[in-house]
Amino acid sequence: MTRDEAYGIVTGLIKNHNLIKHHLAAESAMKGIAAFLKDKTGDQSINIEDWGLVGLLHDADYEICKGHPEKHTLILEEKIGNQLPPHILYAIKSHAYKYNERGVEPKSLMDWAIYTCDELTGFIIATALVKPDKKLSSVDTDSVLRKMKDPSFARAVDRGQIQLCEDKLQIPLRVYVEIVLSSMKGISNELGL
Repeated sequence: MTRDEAYGIVTGLIKNHNLIKHHLAAESAMKGIAAFLKDKTGDQSINIEDWGLVGLLHDADYEICKGHPEKHTLILEEKIGNQLPPHILYAIKSHAYKYNERGVEPKSLMDWAIYTCDELTGFIIATALVKPDKKLSSVDTDSVLRKMKDPSFARAVDRGQIQLCEDKLQIPLRVYVEIVLSSMKGISNELGL
């Protein structure tokens, strides 16, 4: 599946523009994390485009599954699963393992990256939206980390899920925030931030 085909699936299934932006943010973050890990580990098997597809498609059935979280990612699998390589489909399903009825747990670096960055992208956007100019350019790593310590800010975001980057990806939280924030800043126009 090409990136354009994946984007067509997302925009065909998702009507909420902010949710489409979330997909773009996750795509960008996943590519940034993949590039970092490929460089850090020298693992040439890390395919940055595959990681981007996982980010782009991970919540494509979200609106269909609203009210039925146990079906999240499984409906997407029914719709397009045969068009995706197994490792990409597995990563997509694993990001919702706490909710979907099959409980497909993250195993690979790609799986853990989408699981951890899914929450972080939303948190970074929330941090930008409380800035006077509502721009990602006004957000830095320290401001994100400060907000993470404030339990009243973006209460719904599971900080523990983000912090698994240290254990599962061997990336310190500060570095992880820098990677994801920098990746998102690279597409700030598309995000409207």
